[in-house]
Amino acid sequence: MVRLYTEHLQVGYGEKTIVKDLSIDIPDQKITIIIGPNGCGKSTLLKAMSRIISHQSGSIILDGVSITREDTKSLAKKLAILPQTPESAAGLTVGELVSYGRFPYQKGFGRLTKKDQDVINWAMEVTGIEEYKYSPVDSLSGGQRQRVWIALALAQETEMIFLDEPTTYLDMAHQLEILELLQKLNKEQGRTIVMVLHDLNQAARFADHLIAMKDGKIVKTGTGEEVISRDVLRKVFQIDAEIGKDPRTKKPMCITYNLLRGEEKHEKITAIPAYTGTYS
Repeated sequence: MVRLYTEHLQVGYGEKTIVKDLSIDIPDQKITIIIGPNGCGKSTLLKAMSRIISHQSGSIILDGVSITREDTKSLAKKLAILPQTPESAAGLTVGELVSYGRFPYQKGFGRLTKKDQDVINWAMEVTGIEEYKYSPVDSLSGGQRQRVWIALALAQETEMIFLDEPTTYLDMAHQLEILELLQKLNKEQGRTIVMVLHDLNQAARFADHLIAMKDGKIVKTGTGEEVISRDVLRKVFQIDAEIGKDPRTKKPMCITYNLLRGEEKHEKITAIPAYTGTYS
């Protein structure tokens, strides 16, 4: 099932086009992870699909309607986004910042209801920041602040969550905790998760659906086995990779790689046939 998709999407800044004629489906109630080199348009695509930035042409359709026609509060009840560099939270406590996730549900003078408080407390608990509820956000470490922003996205209680490199600033253990939390939300609550990750092995491990991009275009979409391959990584990252299988998860794993050099590095990039199955 697909609720969110793009058709011939073009997005850019000024006269420069970053995302070029891109048509993709985001499978519902699955984890979709976007990979690709720096500057390829991953974050731009994420921002366009969540209406943080406008698109130049084409369309972004959610539940049969262009997202440009949705009013802000209605859209905010359907999807939340954690950007790569969240805005400053100067002067706010952790609890205050997380409470902003309840904005789409507030009426009148914007007072928090008991349900709002329950959701806020749950979001802080599952992200492990409840002990910092009354602490200034500015007093926390980079990793702790990242958890606060994720809690804010969770408090928005949406069916879709977009995250741009959510493991930034986190050590290996905390990266795994965050990704397992997102996987749990997907499996137990049916939340659709769309995120950008740089770590290929994490992407292969947690994605139901992968999108590989280069130069604003799609090179390959599909399962981890289809996307994390020697041929795809060669085209997307210009590396010669050895691909194996994770002994624990049985997912594909990039074991080692070398940079392509000379003529190999400048091979023409062509799209690889995309996954043509169905999403149940």
